[in-house]
Amino acid sequence: MNFQPIFILAGIILLVSICLHGYAKSSNLESAAFLWLEYGKKINEPNGSVTQTVYIKSSNDSLDIADIKDLTAFYCDGREKGEKQYYEIPVEEKNGLYVLRVNTASPFRYYIYVTGTCSGEHFTAQISFLLYANGFADNREKKPALLEKPRPFPFIDLRSGEGYWPQTGQTFQFIYTPINQSGDPVKEMKIIDLTNKCSEKLTLDAGGMFSFTPSHDKRLDESGYSEYKEILVYTEELAGNEVYKTSMNLLLHRSLTAHRDLKPGIFLFFATMAASVAIVLLRRRSFTFK
Repeated sequence: MNFQPIFILAGIILLVSICLHGYAKSSNLESAAFLWLEYGKKINEPNGSVTQTVYIKSSNDSLDIADIKDLTAFYCDGREKGEKQYYEIPVEEKNGLYVLRVNTASPFRYYIYVTGTCSGEHFTAQISFLLYANGFADNREKKPALLEKPRPFPFIDLRSGEGYWPQTGQTFQFIYTPINQSGDPVKEMKIIDLTNKCSEKLTLDAGGMFSFTPSHDKRLDESGYSEYKEILVYTEELAGNEVYKTSMNLLLHRSLTAHRDLKPGIFLFFATMAASVAIVLLRRRSFTFK
């Protein structure tokens, strides 16, 4: 019996299955329509302050930002204690681009949020970053406008791993704060790597958190100190007939140790210690009087 046609047919079926599986995964990723915030250009101003631009983006052409109602941008100051206060950020629109600009004359961590509603879907987009500035003493920063009675909104809270240098290889832990506190908890998040165009799912652990350890990135390891990559953390919540879609842009830098070979350094350290101990022992013997 000639098995060659059977093997060929089996190979074709396997190839088609792989293609369909890959297409389904790609389709799920591409069909998710939500807002996200892109880290833009940083501008060093003549007075020593720093301006950072942030772009409001849609993940899919089916979601037009122009159709979103009540598009609101604001930030909070992580240094404030007690109940959070939110401050408005003007949304600039030019040639279809939606831009936010924040400015500081001193080191400051921004926690920026954008919210809006479209066709029964509610969107929250988040980003957090540090700005380092050293403005002149006579520089007068504009007092931010307090956002009066902001609507309740869900958000992703980064509980572990933020620091001053979020990097590949370290573990991040997230908690999702839902719009419906009494509903079933969200049990799944998605990590979307914008650079490598891939995604993976995170599931809720026993401690009620989502954990993620990004792998090291060769491009980042070989790039300069200021290079970064954008990773989106995304989840959805169903509350009645309403859908709440939340994304967080996690800015990752290169690992401070992954691109270095530590073995020679460790070997040199122990060799130096051994040599030092040997020298001390020899000197003690040479100065011992009988």
